[in-house]
Amino acid sequence: MQDNKDNFVIRTEGLCKTFSIGGVQQHVLNNLDMEVIEGDFTVIMGNSGSGKSTLLYALSGMDRPTLGKITFGGQIITDLSNDRLAKFRRANCGFIFQEVFLNDNISIMDNILASGYLSGKNRKLVYADACDKLSQVGIEKEMYRKFPSQMSGGELQRVGLVRAMINDPRVIFADEPTGALNSANSIAVLDIMNKMHEDGKSLIMVTHDMKSAVRGNRVLYLKDGVILNEINLGRYDKDSEKHRLELLKDFLEEMGW
Repeated sequence: MQDNKDNFVIRTEGLCKTFSIGGVQQHVLNNLDMEVIEGDFTVIMGNSGSGKSTLLYALSGMDRPTLGKITFGGQIITDLSNDRLAKFRRANCGFIFQEVFLNDNISIMDNILASGYLSGKNRKLVYADACDKLSQVGIEKEMYRKFPSQMSGGELQRVGLVRAMINDPRVIFADEPTGALNSANSIAVLDIMNKMHEDGKSLIMVTHDMKSAVRGNRVLYLKDGVILNEINLGRYDKDSEKHRLELLKDFLEEMGW
């Protein structure tokens, strides 16, 4: 974990997001200021409706705020056109969702390559990188040509992790990545995410699950569209998981979770 607050990868200033529902304005994000430090595994928690996913999508450029400024890697992404923003996301962001959203009509390898080729890199290098990353997450060569419908939920999420990493993004964004997985597959996916963190990758994860949240070194608590408080847990260590859970539980209780 890095303590230098100037070493941020993302910063928001006065971030607001408002939706009109039945003619009534719903303020989901309220003048929110935050920083994401380079190399951190940042977790966003909060009760249902607190704005967690809305914040995640705004930080990644998948959704535009109503007001405010987002600086990502030194660039103000709230000023970008839709086309330039799409190119920026492709180069800087990797996404992991609860549902993997693979194309069912092509193989898992082709799903990954389709994302990788968009980077403009040499296709042979992209393929070699895909093979290497699939091996790292336990997907063997004989599975490369399987279709998504032929694989388990845990296998698909691991493929999703590779797809998220194939363009070597600056930040990985994860929205409830273990929400649809059983306990064993959840642990496997979280272990891979911790390995990404150990390798220097910045991650931002939204979750309601404490066992997932303790994998991060920094946990933010969102309430009514603002960050109410945060806790620093330090880098994840499996031997200290019980203690980390106790610290997180006490913190969440204080926040009214």
